[in-house]
Amino acid sequence: MADQSGTEFEKRRGPSSVEIRSGFAQVHVQDLPEPIASSRVDVLREVAKAGVSIDFLKFTQGGLSFVVPESFASKIRSTLDPKSGALSVQPGRSIVYVHAVNMRDEEGLNAQIIARAITAGARIDHLSDMHDRALLVVNADDAESLAATLRRDLMGAS
Repeated sequence: MADQSGTEFEKRRGPSSVEIRSGFAQVHVQDLPEPIASSRVDVLREVAKAGVSIDFLKFTQGGLSFVVPESFASKIRSTLDPKSGALSVQPGRSIVYVHAVNMRDEEGLNAQIIARAITAGARIDHLSDMHDRALLVVNADDAESLAATLRRDLMGAS
């Protein structure tokens, strides 16, 4: 069996920190006309022309959703409202980051994070992961309590 003690410069396996970044808005564009693929491109083209950077792009059955800096919420409304299907812009979102080395190699870790977020009562707008972190877009009012729950339950922090 291989030695898994690691070296001094390696971070320990499992969750190492939880971070919150606030000041975002959740955007949903639904009921786009057919062909959906072309309509999605049109929406993204308008957002780009408006100079708004997006994160967490997800395609939905009838449209798309993404996150923008909250300071661009009104710009998104005025840019997309006349050109799109049903538009919803929800300010007051935060991103909770759970940092963990080789997260995807830690069997069940993402499931634990999601289960604890649901148990904590957080409404998750978006969920994503990378090799070293999970990212949850939640209502800003839920972010601090969710972060505290994750720190306590996953890292033993009080």
